[in-house]
Amino acid sequence: MTVQTVTLGRERFVLLREKDYRDLKARARPVGKGRRSTAQDRGDIAEASRREHEPSVPLKAVRKRLGL
Repeated sequence: MTVQTVTLGRERFVLLREKDYRDLKARARPVGKGRRSTAQDRGDIAEASRREHEPSVPLKAVRKRLGL
């Protein structure tokens, strides 16, 4: 990827090929917007759903245990 920078006033701008811009734009798209989820994404979702059902300790009980 060939990148050039241009300074106009005090702002710096990056110039790159349109194909490279489209590739970067496609990679930045969120998972739900046409991009397939990776194994890492699926694992994170599974872990989050497992942790959602774990029992939790109320903050009041934690403070009492710590003596706060």
